[in-house]
Amino acid sequence: MDKSLKYYLSGPMSSIEQHNIPAFDEAAAALRSQGFDIVSPAELDGGAFREVALRDSPDVGAGATCLGHTWGDLLSRDVKMIADDCGGIIFLPKWTQSKGALTEAYIGLVTGCAFGYYNKGNVTDYNRRSVARLVASELTNKFNGT
Repeated sequence: MDKSLKYYLSGPMSSIEQHNIPAFDEAAAALRSQGFDIVSPAELDGGAFREVALRDSPDVGAGATCLGHTWGDLLSRDVKMIADDCGGIIFLPKWTQSKGALTEAYIGLVTGCAFGYYNKGNVTDYNRRSVARLVASELTNKFNGT
């Protein structure tokens, strides 16, 4: 992995206890300790939003709001971050089960991002073709209702 790039941390948040913030925080800390420049959506959702998410686990999917933010608000901010500021994306486990992470992967593909996969303190390269196949497969499954 090219440590000169800024990486966006991508993974499932909606419908997971505490929006999966503890997993994002652990991964961001571990990756930074290895010299990676990391942008974490769990940190971008700071202040009151983060406090509510950690305490009450609101689900901001399906048109619901949390402190006035919709899922679309949060995703659009993240897509802009990937497109404008990041040269890579590092995925957390179960990222393919997340509509947001699939969208982020697609944006990464069209903007030429490098990809990695984080698991238990380690990050490994993820080639673009594999990411593209996974995105296409998950979208096909969703369209087919599986």
